[in-house]
Amino acid sequence: MAWVTRRRPLRSLNSDEATFVQFVNRSRRVARPWWINFEGFPQKYDDIPPGESLLMCTFRTHPWVFRDANTGDKLLINKDEIYFPMSAQYDEDGPIYTPVSIIVPVYSLKDCCLQYIRKRVKSEDYTKLELPKTLHTDLRNSPDLLREIENLSTKYRNS
Repeated sequence: MAWVTRRRPLRSLNSDEATFVQFVNRSRRVARPWWINFEGFPQKYDDIPPGESLLMCTFRTHPWVFRDANTGDKLLINKDEIYFPMSAQYDEDGPIYTPVSIIVPVYSLKDCCLQYIRKRVKSEDYTKLELPKTLHTDLRNSPDLLREIENLSTKYRNS
């Protein structure tokens, strides 16, 4: 695990530019926000129940990702896999919290089936299911946030 000790490309950068965000969970799942810290590792924040919001003071150079709090499955923020805050806006009363929507992506039928099985079958019982071996492998490869951030690092470099 050499990548654990080295600095990763997708990470928060130092910034003095605060911004204000209202994360709005428009999904039927409990959303878990993860701030990607200065070393490129996720830091968990309070879960957001369906239909609820979380007000956050963050910084323009701080990336965020969202996952289903129960399954670890990917959620989208403003229709993207990662969220980079915009510049702050103010009115006469102070900062304006910019609303950003958390939604469920369109999953493939295969992914929907894997999610369904993972919710209802214990991982030690996967091999008892009469499924092709490739699906057994896919079931064992449940969502992995660190691996996904590593993959996002190749797509979204901010260093």
